[in-house]
Amino acid sequence: MIPHKFYLHFIFYFFILVSCMKRADDPSQHEIAVINGASITKEEFIRRLELTPLPEFHKPGGRNKRALNLLIDEMVVSQWAKEQGLEDSPGYKEAIDFVKQQAMIRELFFEEIRNRAEPDPQQTDETLHKSLQRVTVDVLFTRDESTADEWNKELQQGVSFDELVKEFEWHLSVRFSEQSFHWGDGTVPIPLEKMAYRLNVGEASGLIELPTGFAVLTVTNRTQDIFLIPYERVQKRDQVQQVLQARQETILANQYVERMLTPLEITQKAHGFQAVVDFLMAHRNFTTSDSVVSMSTYDVEFPRTEEHDLSLSVVVAPGLTWDGMEILSHIKKYKYPLSTGNRMELMAGLTRFLKITVRDYYLAKRARELGLEVHPRVKRDLATWSRYFLYLKGVETFQRSAIENERYADLNSWLEELTTQADINVNSSLLKSIELTGIPMLTVWGTDAGKRLVTPPLVSFRRGSIEN
Repeated sequence: MIPHKFYLHFIFYFFILVSCMKRADDPSQHEIAVINGASITKEEFIRRLELTPLPEFHKPGGRNKRALNLLIDEMVVSQWAKEQGLEDSPGYKEAIDFVKQQAMIRELFFEEIRNRAEPDPQQTDETLHKSLQRVTVDVLFTRDESTADEWNKELQQGVSFDELVKEFEWHLSVRFSEQSFHWGDGTVPIPLEKMAYRLNVGEASGLIELPTGFAVLTVTNRTQDIFLIPYERVQKRDQVQQVLQARQETILANQYVERMLTPLEITQKAHGFQAVVDFLMAHRNFTTSDSVVSMSTYDVEFPRTEEHDLSLSVVVAPGLTWDGMEILSHIKKYKYPLSTGNRMELMAGLTRFLKITVRDYYLAKRARELGLEVHPRVKRDLATWSRYFLYLKGVETFQRSAIENERYADLNSWLEELTTQADINVNSSLLKSIELTGIPMLTVWGTDAGKRLVTPPLVSFRRGSIEN
């Protein structure tokens, strides 16, 4: 067995809604509803409604009321589930542990990265000026590394861009195109954009390495085509600053992970890895790419097999040794989409996934060392997800027992009975006063490991209208 050294890369993509609200002396002024003594606050209501899609979101009228009804259902069912002792049920602890790990990683990002990523005013002003100019470029692109090496040699020998185009534009591995864009509009990869704004019209670049290949470009035109009044200029400057900060956060996050992991000896064991690959090829329905977390993810019973030895070590690193069964458990927790149609694709995808899970293990370890698990944001996220998972678990438990118990033969009737029996007080004036953007903002974390919601989605289990 030859140890395989991991070279891990990390990109944080966090799109976080930040609401700054003046704190009143009376906390009850921020409570939209109180259900059996437990409150739904204005802050949570806004986070849940604007950060996740609401079923029938665009149905006219009563949006706030519909959202509150969903949260009340969640609250009363989760309280019922807790009374039934479902916090001790299979899968619940695993679900909460995973949510806690991801919440701590987000908090680590806030503590170690975000505060150091704010661009200076001069950089923001210079970039604002760029963003008003449209740049047009001609681009040669290839995914083939040997072709890129040829380009690099010829460029160093003084070959012009036009000569390079004549020589290579008809190659099957080469694509020639014209691109026109503004700074920060996402039309082209960032390295290409940076190079385009660095050059003058008529100048050509050297070889540019991109996430998906290699490129050479020449700038054919640059013109200012955006003109702003003072108010618009202030808004545009704010947008530019946000993009600059996000890009700097990515750079700092990559550097942070590299410094943390480079000294570690992280080894992928060949025999254990192949056993997992063999198992996944034999059980092609094992993986899933669903984007919304469900409790069934954590209750899964792995298929029993004697021909695949899943007790073999797959990853060995300081402080951790994961065997095949643990790797399968990680795949289910992350709901990571693995392609099982082709063995080589599966092996490449599994290797990428192992890098992600090892990275997250050490990021969460660092967060615990810094005591971040008791920070308010982590505790808030954990409490919200705990209630959500109990909600799912409660509905699932009811549905399993409904056949045996004719009294609860209908899910709608059961939910209605729970809400009727509950002590519910709603601050109607506060509920009506809440104004939202009207755009559901799907927010995810861990985007390189399948889509994950930062805050739980609003879910309706009632049949028919959700305006009850």
